[in-house]
Amino acid sequence: MRCRVLQVCALLCLLESMLCGAEPTTFDLSRSWDATIPLANPHKGWYHHYYDNALTKYLTERDEDLLEFPGMDHIYLRLAWSYLEPQEGEFRWEIIDRVIKKWTERGLRVSLRITCKETGTQPIEQQFATPRWVMEAGAKGGHFRRYHEPGDPRWPWEPVYDDPVFLEKLDNFIRALAERYDGRPWLSYVDIGSLGDWGEGHTGSGSQIKYDCATKLKHLEIHTRYFKKTQLMISDDFVRETPTEEGQAKLHRYIVDHGISYRDDSILTDFKTQRYSKTFSVSNPEYYEAVYRTTPTVLEMQHLRIYTAEGKWAGREGTALGDLGATGADFLRGAVELIRATYIGYHGPADQWMALPDNPALTVELLNRCGYWYFPHAVTIPVAAGSGGDTITVTWENRGVAPAYHPYKIIFRLRGKDNHSLSVDSGNLNWTPDQPNAIYTETYRMASLATLAPGRYDLAMKLYCPSTRRDVLLPLQPELRDGKGFYRIGSFDVR
Repeated sequence: MRCRVLQVCALLCLLESMLCGAEPTTFDLSRSWDATIPLANPHKGWYHHYYDNALTKYLTERDEDLLEFPGMDHIYLRLAWSYLEPQEGEFRWEIIDRVIKKWTERGLRVSLRITCKETGTQPIEQQFATPRWVMEAGAKGGHFRRYHEPGDPRWPWEPVYDDPVFLEKLDNFIRALAERYDGRPWLSYVDIGSLGDWGEGHTGSGSQIKYDCATKLKHLEIHTRYFKKTQLMISDDFVRETPTEEGQAKLHRYIVDHGISYRDDSILTDFKTQRYSKTFSVSNPEYYEAVYRTTPTVLEMQHLRIYTAEGKWAGREGTALGDLGATGADFLRGAVELIRATYIGYHGPADQWMALPDNPALTVELLNRCGYWYFPHAVTIPVAAGSGGDTITVTWENRGVAPAYHPYKIIFRLRGKDNHSLSVDSGNLNWTPDQPNAIYTETYRMASLATLAPGRYDLAMKLYCPSTRRDVLLPLQPELRDGKGFYRIGSFDVR
């Protein structure tokens, strides 16, 4: 009897040693990748110019044009200050509130740019983008139109951007704007649009005055004084069109130090396409290199009607792109890569964009490539789960052009004789695309693994964004995802 007991003990010891030396169980997820799936994920994707220049520009005929657009993240409201404060201290927030309410209830977010100079004359809010009452209060300015002599009262009115009366009234307005909207969960970002034509920081279609660093710093300071929670953006022209290199460097330093990020409003314009063809019409890629690791960047294209009506998008011979042997899509891909864009705007009617040849596929391609794009390579659990191992290891790759700027949770689910789940920080803020093919290994402790009862278990997982209450979709075959958003990883036995 004693001999038999010793034999059993020896056998158990042998089995234990064999288990300790065995390889962990690894599930290879690369076999289930599908990079063609459009992933509409939080904090990235396409946006639509809902208001642009005026309250009638780029509205949609069908709500479905936006709701069915792959990866539509937010609407972009760009309109003149005069719409929102027609008389001093009298605010008409309902002009944008009704639009905000409609689209946020449908799951979209919003971004804002309020301008002080537009180039149209009808309605009056375009001629006086800065409200007329600011001029009547004593702010200096003049009527300008490109290639015309100044002074004609029919032309748009441009303020002197460092005039003290103008700056005082602007400060009051931006304070009221921030009190109402700063930190709202649906507000993606606010553009600093208080200087220059269309808020782009230059006066090329107006007085053609190049304002110095000191003036532009005043506009930056007004916005950073009041917007403390919402991401601020600035057009790269705001810096580039400053007269001296010293002034440009000082403005850039302020922008970086205060967490402001950049947007490019000039992708596919003729001037930028020809002058900066080697950088896909991006004039200053170094600006984006300085900010993209910590803040999202934005790409805005030339008005859709311009490059489609003249055949530029297709790169027709005789057009700027055609002479370069390229198409609009070629330039757009290159610009997204170069500025590390998290958000992309096509600047026109959504249905017309999707009607361009090959654009449905291009839309999905750029949706996935912009911002982050997470590929899980493998999931590893300890051999003999239930016998001491308590960690799950996942290897990740970010094939997007930028990191994510918000932390996401990873949720594991075990189903079997015992049911267990775990929700922890995924570590996604570390998954950067700086190095091609960089693999990030994360180890998550799941204590219940060490005490699982014998039986067969199914393992599933998903990424989740707490701030938006949305799942972060992965490029895995759709049939792996269940009704609660979990991707099935595989099964294992506990004995």
